Parts: sequence; C-alpha cells; structure tokens
Amino acid sequence: MNYARLDWDDLRLFLGIARAGTLTAAASRLRLSQPTAGRRLRTLEEVCGCALFQRTPGGFRLTDEGEAMLRHAERMEEEALALQRQFAGNDGELQGQLRISSSDWFANVVLAPAAAAFCVHHPQVTIEIVADFRLLSLDRREADLVFRFLPFDAPDVVQRRFTHIRYDLFASSDYLHQRGAPEPASDGEGHALIGMDSQFDTLADVAWLRRRFPQARFAIRSNSREVQATACARGTGLAALPSLLGRQLGLIPLEADEPPPGRDIWLGYHADLKRLRRLRALVDHLSATVSDPL
Repeated sequence: MNYARLDWDDLRLFLGIARAGTLTAAASRLRLSQPTAGRRLRTLEEVCGCALFQRTPGGFRLTDEGEAMLRHAERMEEEALALQRQFAGNDGELQGQLRISSSDWFANVVLAPAAAAFCVHHPQVTIEIVADFRLLSLDRREADLVFRFLPFDAPDVVQRRFTHIRYDLFASSDYLHQRGAPEPASDGEGHALIGMDSQFDTLADVAWLRRRFPQARFAIRSNSREVQATACARGTGLAALPSLLGRQLGLIPLEADEPPPGRDIWLGYHADLKRLRRLRALVDHLSATVSDPL
C-alpha cells in the first residue's frame, strides 16, 4: 500500500459506503455524483492494492481487507472530528453555523419560532434545523445540538432536561359531531384511534390508548406526530398528542379521568463545544424562551 497516496476524502467515501451499504447513498450524503464516487473508490482500491468491497445484488459488503481498513479509517475519523470540535470550541465569535436535530413536530412548533427570534438578534449566525425522526450524531458532528426524549448515554455529551411535554386526548369537531366523545367508562367500542406506528408500541402514550380504549381500533399509525395531528384534524379518530401541537391545529381536548402521560425533552451537545459562544448563546436563548412545561 502506498500510504503517501491515501486521500482523506476517499477514506470518508469508504466509510460512507461501509455504513450505507450502497455507493448511491454514500455519494448522496457526501454530495458527490455517483460516477465521481465510483471513480474515487476505484482509485482507493488501486492505492490499497486490493478490493475493499464485494459488489452483491444486495449492496456493497466489506471484504476481509475492507474490514481491516474500516477499523483504521474509523480511528482516523474520530481524530479528525475531535480536532474539528476542538477548533469549533475555541471559536469566540458570535457568528457561523449551528446545526440542530429534533423530531419533526418539536422542530416546527417549538424550535423554529425560538430560533427565528435568535437569528433576528444575531444575524451573523446561521441555524440549520434538521427535523427528522432519526436524530443526528453529536460525536460525528452531524449536529451541534440535539433534542430528544431520553437522556444521552454517551460519556462526552453535556446534557440537561430542557422541558416537559404535556399530552392531551384530542378529537376534531367533525369527529365529535359524527361519533360523540367517549364516555368516562367507555372501552372505546365504535371509536377509532390514531397513534405511533407498531414499532413504538411500548411508548407510554400508545400503552395509555390501548389501556384506556381496549375495544377501539387504530385507524392510522405513524412515527410522525404531525401526521397523527393532521389525521386527527381530518376527523379520522382520537389521538393522544402533545398539548401544544393539538391546540395549535384547533383540535378539541377531551376530559379524561387519567390524562395521557407526558414526556421530558433533553438537550445535549458535545463537551468539546462547551466554549462555543454561539452555541451557549443559543442554548440560553432557547431556555429563556421555551416555557416549562409546554
């Protein structure tokens, strides 16, 4: 192997293919065309003197040589990212970019208005909000600030409880006109439910709906709270939703002897960024702007 000819950008592509399983997906994430990505991979394999991937109908699989390369490339990536975070953490100017990751409804209803106000006061800061169910990695610098429903378990994350989200049982006026509100002792027979999709059956609000209305059927299930809220607004069924989201869409909260369980939101950022002034300023602004509980 000619180590002098190894290119870090080619190694990043190698890592992208190893993680995504396809050349197309890796090229898209790195903003490369597929022909360029293919040419870089061939160059890297020529430098290494061996095939790093086995091309199969199901995607790219690492060869034995590729597995060995992966361990070294991941260590190089860790060092490169640590260096980036160190330089970012020393940035004393209130300007530059900040990337935030959160779920869709929280980004839209809570973070977007607060971030907009922050940018008005700090026009040299660009905030990129990634509203996605898949939360981005702090270690890989995919995001600078992450909001999630569970505490972080990584050792290098500075975290704290940000706020508490209250939930209510909601219905639309059309649904109530057609079917009426469920009686306090109702088992849900004749009613339709809207909730998280089946992979999230263990979530507290899904368990609450099942326990409260055992005879009701699920009409729509989605991993997106905004999809659930939209379906509820269309009269599809009853939904346990964040109170702020339901009220914003004009849904009607229903009385319940046992309200749906709420959830805490945690914020976290990498310890290497704790001296980044623009990040500290944004966290302080969000903490002062967003009420607790919501």
